[in-house]
Amino acid sequence: MVIAGEWSREEDGLFRPMVEIGVLTTGRETAFEPFLVDTGADCTVFSARLLAKLALPRDALLAGSVLQGLGGRSGSVVIGATLVFGTADGRTGNVAGNYLATPEPTALDLSVLGRDVLDNFDVIVSRRRNEVLLIIGNDTYAVAGTPTT
Repeated sequence: MVIAGEWSREEDGLFRPMVEIGVLTTGRETAFEPFLVDTGADCTVFSARLLAKLALPRDALLAGSVLQGLGGRSGSVVIGATLVFGTADGRTGNVAGNYLATPEPTALDLSVLGRDVLDNFDVIVSRRRNEVLLIIGNDTYAVAGTPTT
């Protein structure tokens, strides 16, 4: 299974590796959001914008840990959800788990797909080739060099 993302130009004019993901919570419709593919992030974190889209009742939110990164510290909540990935051939793949979300609108501009989810995939993030690929299952990849003479 190959999940294809893209290098997307964001509001600040910079290109970032993104993948569109549906987020499904119990009894809710799927909310779609572009996620930053961040191979350096320990965990997946939903932005305040995505948290608002999910419209979860307050009693469904459990207190999470303090998030800390380059932007400083912020609080978080824990959400049980299933991430729904669309594949290049029209199928879907799911990764269920407990994910963090920040309710603070200024804490995170983009939802982040971290290593807790990315560790399930072979990940290719190539700006030079304009590719963002998550590969799992029977699909594989090969790296071929140019023969030297």
